[in-house]
Amino acid sequence: MKIPAWLFIALLALLLGASPLRAQSKVDHLKPAVAQLPSQAQSEVDSLKGLLKTTSRGIRKINLYEHLCLAHAGTLGQMDLARQYADSVKWLADQSRNPSGLASSSYCRAVIARYDGKYSEALGHLRQQINHCEAAGDSSQLVKGLFQMAVVHKELGNYQQSLATHYRIIRIYEKNRLPYDLGITFMGVGNLLVHLQKYENAIQMYHRALAIFEGLPVSLEVRMSRLRTSMNLGNAYLKMKQFERAKSIYEQALLVSDSLGSKRTAATCLMSIGEILNGLGQHDSALVYHLRALAIREQNSQKDKLVINLLRIGETYLALEDHLAATRYLLEALALAKKCGAKPCARDAYEKLATLYATQRNFPKAYEYHRLFSVMKDSVLNEETARQLGELQTRYETGEKDKRIALLAKEKEVQQKEAQRQATLKKALTGGLGLVSMLAGLLVYTFRQRLRNQRIVAAKNDEIREANFKRQVSDLETRALRAQMNPHFLFNCLNSINRMILEGDAENASRYLTKFSKLIRLILENSESAAVSLQNELAMLESYLQLEDLRFKGRIGYRITVDESIDQENTYLPSMVLQPFVENAIWHGLMHKEKAEPGCIRISIRETEDVLKCVIEDNGVGREQATALKKTAALNSKSMGLQITEERLKLFNQGKTGSLIRITDLKDSLNRALGTRVDIHVPLA
Repeated sequence: MKIPAWLFIALLALLLGASPLRAQSKVDHLKPAVAQLPSQAQSEVDSLKGLLKTTSRGIRKINLYEHLCLAHAGTLGQMDLARQYADSVKWLADQSRNPSGLASSSYCRAVIARYDGKYSEALGHLRQQINHCEAAGDSSQLVKGLFQMAVVHKELGNYQQSLATHYRIIRIYEKNRLPYDLGITFMGVGNLLVHLQKYENAIQMYHRALAIFEGLPVSLEVRMSRLRTSMNLGNAYLKMKQFERAKSIYEQALLVSDSLGSKRTAATCLMSIGEILNGLGQHDSALVYHLRALAIREQNSQKDKLVINLLRIGETYLALEDHLAATRYLLEALALAKKCGAKPCARDAYEKLATLYATQRNFPKAYEYHRLFSVMKDSVLNEETARQLGELQTRYETGEKDKRIALLAKEKEVQQKEAQRQATLKKALTGGLGLVSMLAGLLVYTFRQRLRNQRIVAAKNDEIREANFKRQVSDLETRALRAQMNPHFLFNCLNSINRMILEGDAENASRYLTKFSKLIRLILENSESAAVSLQNELAMLESYLQLEDLRFKGRIGYRITVDESIDQENTYLPSMVLQPFVENAIWHGLMHKEKAEPGCIRISIRETEDVLKCVIEDNGVGREQATALKKTAALNSKSMGLQITEERLKLFNQGKTGSLIRITDLKDSLNRALGTRVDIHVPLA
């Protein structure tokens, strides 16, 4: 039973998908699965053609043309269109001088030649593709070529070579844990074992494949593979002449094929049932099944399957003693087999024609065809025997060469030892003088190196001391600025409490003092660290905002937004770095608003490239009006908190250039102030 075309196209498409073996030279945005049924294949072809219009030249476009070629050659059986797409693959590969593209071109031409029955030509193209993949280390593309080569060798009757190639594929799939592909290969090995008449071993392989398919999620691809494996299992029972068992399997497979709309598998089932009926002596019924299969086979141009169908019809007419029809179909099968180079089919045709002419008592022709049968039979066997003898001869010659090499190596080793002994004596005479000179030179060199190393170490120590000094100065400056920051902030808070007491607002002063004590605790907890977590900084900032909201009698609203991607517990920044800007927004922006207007402060924080981007927006009166009011009010002192914070950020940035603080006036279309926005870029600790 030959492996049908759709199965190889499905395998090739699967090998081009996304998996450990499928990551090179693919169309990244496409799921390149060539459908196994003609209707689905046409849908995939339409999708691929649409992608061609939007894909520029390069390996992606080459891959699209390759998929189109395989779809037309395999599932759709449109060989002329397949050749056109193969030509496009070669033209693009030649233009771009892309080695992977040239390998794809060889692969497409090999598949087309195989379907045309030109097996020798297919092998030539496959060797080119396989050599490239082995050199590039591309396992996914290599296994495609190996699978096709195994099939071609089987069609040529090179069963042992095909079997060895299949086992090589199995090792690749087992290593990369690809169960579906492994099941397909087990099925292929089973088919080869059937040709070698090792039916029990073949049945074991089919059951291994079925066990894999039954354990996979249900899909059309898996269903078709299970169907094909069952059909091959039926073929093994047919070869063992267990006709009833084989017939039951094929009848069930025919029902499944019809339900899936797969004409090719249906044709295979029909032909196999015909063979079973021939085995049971029901030749009239067998002929009906064979002719139904032929009607399907003639609708596509795959000659490798057609030649077998013609041969089976000729055999059936011969059994029915319709010699004229038998002669016609057997000669047609022979001509097609010779054209394809399918020696096993040609051998069978010669044998049946010899039997036919002997039955007609046309002994000259019967003798001639029997002679041709014997020659072809010997040719099929002798080619394999010659290959095996060649391998044995190569192994023998290699073994003899290894023995000669070992003997020469031993002789050379003896000569080398003698030469080494003599050389040692000569070296001993000159070595003494050389050793004295070497020791003197070594002492001078060592002394100079010691002086040089001492100078280098001294210079490095100076650099380290200077770096440590600079780091200590920077740390002291940061601590000094933080020490200024805390009293400044405390002064502002105590000033607010004092104002409430003077205004007679004892209740709010008490509440303010309670919240102030909580705030002081947070400040003291953070005061010993140059950097604090974002979570602690925001907790302190929220306590401060609650104090100010209390002071303004609920007129200040605030909203703090932190990007969810930020880990607040493990993100660090200078302590109290945001509070001065919030304080400035309240005192110089919101404080001057009309009492009827509510104030609002929005704080948003996000992280970008090791920088914490903090945005503080208020809907206050804006900087221009605040400046004008400061000239006529008691708040004309310069903000010490902002100056200190800016200096702290510069030190925290460790001398890197770039703007750390940007203040923007927010205005409407009539140039009226809407508030102020402050962007602060805090380098992450």
